[in-house]
Amino acid sequence: MLDFIWDFLYRYYVVPGYNLVNTLTYGIVLGLIVFYLIPRLRKFMPRINLVFCISLAPFILFGATTRELVDHGLGLYSGYSVYPQNFFLVSPWIYFTMFFITSVSLIFSLEVQKRLRIAYYKILFPIGCILFLYNSYLIALNTRTLEPLALIFISLFIVTGFLLLLIKFLKLDFMLYERNYLVALAHLFDASTTFVGIDFYGNIEQHVVPNLFIGIFHTAAVMFLLKLVVLIPALYVIDKELKGDEFGRHFTKLVIVILGLGPGLRNTALMILH
Repeated sequence: MLDFIWDFLYRYYVVPGYNLVNTLTYGIVLGLIVFYLIPRLRKFMPRINLVFCISLAPFILFGATTRELVDHGLGLYSGYSVYPQNFFLVSPWIYFTMFFITSVSLIFSLEVQKRLRIAYYKILFPIGCILFLYNSYLIALNTRTLEPLALIFISLFIVTGFLLLLIKFLKLDFMLYERNYLVALAHLFDASTTFVGIDFYGNIEQHVVPNLFIGIFHTAAVMFLLKLVVLIPALYVIDKELKGDEFGRHFTKLVIVILGLGPGLRNTALMILH
């Protein structure tokens, strides 16, 4: 019995990658974070505003680029390009790793603010920049092509125009509330990198549900539709259900943005480092 349990856990949770079992599990965990953890964080967290998001930006860049630098075995990551050495540095476990690093940095910054009266973001942002600085150096040193950036920009520009037209003609005014369209654009950026990576460079989609639809339609362009079909109703529900809870509303949207930007940045690094 114990052997069966260990084999199950090893196959579906320990070995890096996504499958139906761990995808459902991580979805449940994310739901618990949103509905259970958020109310308990509001007492300790600073206000989630533009300053807070900018302070987190270098951590998002660090986490997203680390994933790809590990795969390429570059710099200090050279000894962690294979399993099990890379266990905590590849998807999905890198999300937990980055959550831990960011949380510790935030707690430290808030403690400095409390004791020395220095605004937390003046500590948090530089910490993230220092972490990302090394990754950016490795990327600059090992970039092979910038062509994917042009293709990503073009596809994102086109789909952004489509989104704005959709908002105008379907009168989706809630997409303008708190700049919800930026949350959608974070995921359309991810969709753009997936589309360019698969349709132009022969990359492979790792996530279960997107891979299913890409296989059916034989093009990753379907990701644009999937993102909009899921995100637009989701943002409407978030604003409606959390109307009187600014912290919960902003925190939930921040998590959604990170889930879009992270993979998108990782895909971009994958293509330019090839």
